[in-house]
Amino acid sequence: MSDPQFGPSLTVVIVVGPQRERSALALASVLSQSIASHLEVVLVECADAATAPLQGSDHPAVRVHRLPDGGHFGNARAIATAAARAPVVAFLEEHTRALPGWAEALVHAHRGPWAGVGYEVHNGNPGSGRSDINALMSYGLFSPPLARGESRLLSGHNCSYKRDVLLSFGERLADLLLVDNVLQKVLVATGHRLFLEPDAKIAHRNEVSASSTARGYVAFHRAFGAARAREGNWSLLRRATYVLLAPAIPLYFIAHFGRTLLRRRSPHLGLFLRNLPYVYFVQLVAALGQAAGLLFGQGDSPHRFSVFEISEPRPLRVPGD
Repeated sequence: MSDPQFGPSLTVVIVVGPQRERSALALASVLSQSIASHLEVVLVECADAATAPLQGSDHPAVRVHRLPDGGHFGNARAIATAAARAPVVAFLEEHTRALPGWAEALVHAHRGPWAGVGYEVHNGNPGSGRSDINALMSYGLFSPPLARGESRLLSGHNCSYKRDVLLSFGERLADLLLVDNVLQKVLVATGHRLFLEPDAKIAHRNEVSASSTARGYVAFHRAFGAARAREGNWSLLRRATYVLLAPAIPLYFIAHFGRTLLRRRSPHLGLFLRNLPYVYFVQLVAALGQAAGLLFGQGDSPHRFSVFEISEPRPLRVPGD
């Protein structure tokens, strides 16, 4: 672990918006880490300029940058990466909390040869509406108990990378940081290695309704579809094949993910099976979103996803639950 006089060991990036209470909780969870004196936090502020400063943002370890007009979530993360002073950049969504030991585990893991290190993801609002099944679909591969080891995929939007690796992408970085799935595929394809660290634990709040989930999925997956085709140099034939098969892709997801849960003897298999109609609906929305990205490009999906990311309510409890 580096000496603070030579700079921080870890830069934590949080993009914040109008949801001030939960953003303040995310920031507080970082500032209370056991190695807080070795950390810096870069907040990228997306709320209206007239909004009061985020509670805790006056801490000496925190630096605030404002997202330029017209920027999106990927731009915000790229701005923070460029501003970072530590060799490792750890991203946290503003609707997450870093659990005790998270930062120390990341610093230790990044002593290895890994370009990126992912987290163990806990459900931050269990029992709230559709939160449990959404958590399983989004982060089930990274839920506890997470196996420590090399991986080809990390927890999306909540993971860490070596700063010099990110900066090597130059002007491509903002678009890649909008969609971690594509960034990680590019890293692996170019010889970089990724790692999962179960001691780096976070709690993530999930969407609680079908309508909320659908809004987020269609925006994100349109950006994802356009990005994966661009970075993978997809042919017109491959794009057309995906579009034609889009209605069947949810069935592939159900079979593949269900088999994974069964192989791991996951306690969440019953939750998955009870919610199969909902899973099909959500995955169909995702497939159609990707199809739109393949046919028409990303359009305004980066902006729509960015607004959703920092504004969508993710309550701890839904009335009547």
